[in-house]
Parts: sequence; structure tokens; C-alpha cells
Amino acid sequence: MSSKKGDGWRIVSPAPRTVALALAGARARVRRGVLAQVRGADSLAIYRGSEPMAVVMLARHGWRRTELAMAIAPAAAPHMRRLVRMAQLTLFRLAQDRLIVAAVDPSNQAGQRMAMLTGFRRARLKSPFLWVYRRSGQ
Repeated sequence: MSSKKGDGWRIVSPAPRTVALALAGARARVRRGVLAQVRGADSLAIYRGSEPMAVVMLARHGWRRTELAMAIAPAAAPHMRRLVRMAQLTLFRLAQDRLIVAAVDPSNQAGQRMAMLTGFRRARLKSPFLWVYRRSGQ
């Protein structure tokens, strides 16, 4: 950690819509999707200092299934270890009583890598997009 003042990590929930839009990129369809997810799901924004690193959305589907979606800032690349560890700790707790799934585009190599590091495995279904979180030891 740096000794600069104001560079600590913090989490804000719910995630501000302005941050979600800032991390969604320039494509209108993606921006609409991220905004809809922030409105309809539990969300949080992860900051390092005043700079947003990621927005996480957790949408419940019934009482036993939760879908994880994330938007990550390019500036977060050097901090991926920290973000992966935060996700591991959070998902491990959530997965005690529900199934956690994520949709990862097969062409998104970075997304697949982060999903694997976090504990997700590609689902054994026809859909190449669906990944399922597996707690250690399962």
C-alpha cells in the first residue's frame, strides 16, 4: 500500500449510477444493460481512493440463485489480485446458501481468467456463456 492519503480501498452500496455508466464503456447497448442491472439488483462500487475500480451487481433469481455481473475499470488492471480476493471472500459466504452464476462472453479472455481465479467454472450446458461458482472442496 502506498502512503498517499486517500488511496485506500472502500466499498459503496448501492453503486452510484454515474459510476456504473462510467465503467460500462461507450456502447449504448452495454450502457443500458449495466444501468438496468444497477437499478434492479443489489450493487456496490469498489473504489481505490476516489477512483472507481469496479461495479458489482448481484441479482437474485428466486430464493436460491444469484447472478453476478461486473464492470471493471481499465485502471483496475494492476489491482486484479486484490479484486479477485475481495470476490473470493464475498462469494464464498454467499454460496453457503445459494447458487452463484455469471455470464462470461467466450471471447472475453480477461473475464474468463478472472472468473476462474475467483472460483467459477464453465457450466456443463450448451450455453458457452454460463459459469457457476464452486466453493473450495466442492
